[in-house]
Amino acid sequence: MSNDSYADYVAGAVEQFVGDIERVVSDRRAFARVGLGSLLIWVVDVFTALVVFWAFGEPMTVALVAVAFFAVSVGNLAKVLPLSPGGIGLYEGAFTVIVVGLTTVAAPAALAISIVDHAVKNVVTVAGGLVSMGWLNVSLTTAVEESREAGDVDAEPTTPD
Repeated sequence: MSNDSYADYVAGAVEQFVGDIERVVSDRRAFARVGLGSLLIWVVDVFTALVVFWAFGEPMTVALVAVAFFAVSVGNLAKVLPLSPGGIGLYEGAFTVIVVGLTTVAAPAALAISIVDHAVKNVVTVAGGLVSMGWLNVSLTTAVEESREAGDVDAEPTTPD
């Protein structure tokens, strides 16, 4: 429907994503691994938020645990919207609105908790990425250069001298 290279790029990414989902869904073991891995990451994500609540002196109640699950989920969904780099601000806003609306936690405390929670998770993500890059012997600069070359369809192929 378009000869726009960006539209082609997005369509290719969507096509690859759908293909990946089809492969996972068609393999029961892969589906179980992905499902359990996702569940584990989500539980760790919520546990991190609960630790931050606890560090701010909030008493652990069943209601707070339930709200934390909901706030983390909504916060993560808010980050999907491409409105800010890394979802910064979106996560905190959604998290804070949910916590203030469903608990007795004051708005300034809920906002501070959401900021610390998101910061901790981002630091762990960056550190984990760096460790993974080292362990897998992946160079970020090489990956960026190769992705630029792959995206430049009009460029002449480069050959080593």
